[in-house]
Amino acid sequence: MSHRFFYIASLLLLNSWNTAQAAGPVNGRPTPPKLFVLLVVDQFRADYLMRFESRFLPATGKSGLGGFRALVDRGAYYPLAEHETLQCMTGPGHASLMTGSHPYANGIPVNNWYDQTLKRPFYCVEDASVPGVGGDPTKPRAGTSPKTLLGTTVSDEWKNAGFPGKVVSIALKDRAAILMAGHRADLALWHDPVSFQWMSSKRYVPSGALPDWVKGMNEELTHEKGEKVTWKADGPGTGFSDESIHPDAKYLWGMESTFPHVYSKGERRSIYSPYGLEITTRLALRALDAEKLGQTKGTDFLLVSLSAHDYMAHGFGPNSREMEEMTVAEDREISKLLNAIEKKIGLGNTIIALSADHGGGHAPEYIEKYGLPGGRIDEGKLRDELNAVLTKRFGKLSGDGKWIPFSDDLTFYLNHAALDAKDEKARVEAEELVRSYLQKQPGAAYVVTATDAFLKHVPPGELGRKFLLSYFPGRSGDIVMIPRSGWMSASDYATHMTAYSYDRYVPLILTGRGLKPGRYAQSAKTIDLAPTLSFLLGIVPPSLSEGRVLSEALR
Repeated sequence: MSHRFFYIASLLLLNSWNTAQAAGPVNGRPTPPKLFVLLVVDQFRADYLMRFESRFLPATGKSGLGGFRALVDRGAYYPLAEHETLQCMTGPGHASLMTGSHPYANGIPVNNWYDQTLKRPFYCVEDASVPGVGGDPTKPRAGTSPKTLLGTTVSDEWKNAGFPGKVVSIALKDRAAILMAGHRADLALWHDPVSFQWMSSKRYVPSGALPDWVKGMNEELTHEKGEKVTWKADGPGTGFSDESIHPDAKYLWGMESTFPHVYSKGERRSIYSPYGLEITTRLALRALDAEKLGQTKGTDFLLVSLSAHDYMAHGFGPNSREMEEMTVAEDREISKLLNAIEKKIGLGNTIIALSADHGGGHAPEYIEKYGLPGGRIDEGKLRDELNAVLTKRFGKLSGDGKWIPFSDDLTFYLNHAALDAKDEKARVEAEELVRSYLQKQPGAAYVVTATDAFLKHVPPGELGRKFLLSYFPGRSGDIVMIPRSGWMSASDYATHMTAYSYDRYVPLILTGRGLKPGRYAQSAKTIDLAPTLSFLLGIVPPSLSEGRVLSEALR
């Protein structure tokens, strides 16, 4: 080999060594905090913290600590952290944050899949063997647990190591609370919109009775029912929101398409507003007091997901004034939580992380207005057309049987039993028929099948890599349609279901002891949170963790 080859190889080796050493050694092992807090804002795009910064409370002021500014100023802030998931949504996003793993490993590729044995759709945290506690016992999927989540979370590993500490997880959505909490949490709480009460399951409350402090909160919600609220957008705002486009009423659950929004507390739509944020942080503050989190021996975990942001974003889209006002409201709620922690535990004794389970795309009506490519895909219509194509090839099924019994977020599931009864090649043939039909649709970028996943025949570049990181056999669909950028399903005004930048990029902030404040341009993945936190706690990362320790952010 030439001297030139060795010269170039040496430079590359030296450069990689320098890159690896750039962060330098960490000065000693940091003492584990008294409290770790995870704040997840559901469907929180990476640009929200930058677009609406001028309206946030100051980092510190006469009233104490602010919200987002306090975290950014005190923390290691990665403005463009990245989910490496093909279909960015609530279940996979929350699962990855505390396990440090991708869906192909942790078993949560989507929110809903089709169970071929039960012959019905299956919810990602469904567990019929574990009854619900509180709420409406007759509601669908009242039994829930982390049974389907494979591997461990950071708090699971903390407890596996024998260290003392409580784990409390709170969210309006059950899947958010459960998938953050992991398998050994002391309590996970979520909100039932029918009874308008906080609830749990016997997985966390074996006695079948909610703690008194949760019951007290539920009594307050009952007394508040019927109170009228008028939600206004005061002042001119930042000027970065587009108030000229108004969603169709069919997406808005009875809400007005423009400000002001008038509703009564206790109505389902009331939790889609800042009231949904307020009752979530109110419950978190009760947990802090009642469970004495951060005030006993060991490290306690308080995990909070602000689900209301996602509900509102689906109805109004990320460019609406509504989402600007929701973000400002979150700033105030986070401020309340930070000030309570400072008073009771001290931020110096606390590590706080803020991130999101996914971002969100612009509504097609918004991007089409400005001449950008995009559109809507009517998934229900497509499913009917695909069933007709398969019926033409394989014949009509008896009764109300369907060749494609279920689809969700452009993920299509075949009727395995019916196809296998035809012959051993029927399932592969059905995959190809569906692929051929979907690939002709105007919004289709790629169509990938279960056979493709097995053979590793995937689209080029990042989409193919993310497909393999996300595909879980038996839970992921038989056929996955990857839409073009700017295209989305017709089920919501705006949604998230892709691996494009608007869905996968989110903020990541880590603040507290052992961390170096600053704005970091280095690549950060959301799966890096779990191993970084594990390093700070002095424990082994979660069993399926694949992220890196964000060493450049450590003191």
